[in-house]
Parts: sequence; C-alpha cells; structure tokens
Amino acid sequence: MAELYRENGEPDRSTIASEWAKKLKDNCMVPVMAARKGVKTDEEKLEQKKLEEDSIFKAAAMFRELLLNLPFMSSAIQDFLSVDWHECKWDEPEGEEEIDEYTGLPVKKKKKKSSGGDTRIIELFWGPKARQDEGIRSGRVEDGGLPGILMNLLAAEKSSSSRSPTDYGQAMMAAASQVGLATSMAQAEKMGIKVNFKPGGSI
Repeated sequence: MAELYRENGEPDRSTIASEWAKKLKDNCMVPVMAARKGVKTDEEKLEQKKLEEDSIFKAAAMFRELLLNLPFMSSAIQDFLSVDWHECKWDEPEGEEEIDEYTGLPVKKKKKKSSGGDTRIIELFWGPKARQDEGIRSGRVEDGGLPGILMNLLAAEKSSSSRSPTDYGQAMMAAASQVGLATSMAQAEKMGIKVNFKPGGSI
C-alpha cells in the first residue's frame, strides 16, 4: 500500500502506511527480545507477562484502526489504479495437460498474463500466490482476506480460543457488552480515529 500510494502522488498516506508496518514490527519485537534474554525468576516472568500484555493491547488498537481504514484505502487504490479488486486475481492453476490426438504430443497453450499486470496489485488485494487469504480485497470484513483475519484475531482475543484471556482480552469482553464497535466513518471520527484515506479529488 505504501508503495502504490507513493507512486500515485499520495506521499502522506504512503508515509502513514509505512509507519503502520514499522510500528507493528517494533511492537511485536519488544516481548520477543526480552524472552530471548531469558526468563527465569518470578520477577522476570511477571515483567515478561506485562510486556506481552502491552504488546497485545497496542496490536489490537492498531488492528481496530486498520479495520476502519482498509475499506477506504482499498477503494482509493482501486480508484487511482482504475482496477476492480474482484478482477485482480492470480491465474487459475492449469488442469491436466491436453494431448493432441493426432501427434500424441502435449498441446501448447498460450500463457495468460496475470490480470492487473503488476503482481504487487494482485498481491495487495489477494495476498501472495501461496497464501491468497491475506490480501485486503474490498477492505471489508465480510469479503474475507486480511480484514477477516484481523477481525478473527480480535474476536479470539475477546473470547479466548486456546488460552486464558489476557488482561486486555478480559477488558474487551466487559467493554463489548456495553459499547458497540465503531462501524461507520462518522462513529470512527467521533472516537478521534482518522479514516480519510480517499484521495482529495477524483484521479
């Protein structure tokens, strides 16, 4: 996203997307680096748990911000690239080799070009070829891909899947019964979250 924004005259939004990537990596590395130093004493274990809780809390806040912004970002990128996310797909794997009935040799087929031309665009919307559930697609949770994965992570943290909820998860469970998630641009802006990732004018 950062590259595509930058190449299409949106340097400010490119910078924000780049900062997200760096922020997530830096955040996750804090408890990892602490664990690599060794956790033996009770005090060290307690400190490690606090670092993990803090990292989870920050990641969850970032995921919520991304979930609000991804639909606007996907729409903006589709607009300035003049593409439709549905059509930017990887080529379907070819079936069995067709044999010419007269020669007995494989029939040579013309190779199709990947739709969209630039494979970065296909990867953005549909994920790497081997992991096609990772793309941003429309940016909406109901269309799956990365937004669906992020929503599942938040839901699992609230309800706990394979481990006991963290302090953050317990707080989220309590808050979920009292406060609805912001589901519109207006609600998000009331919360002070920037969601305007659409270019200023039609491009």
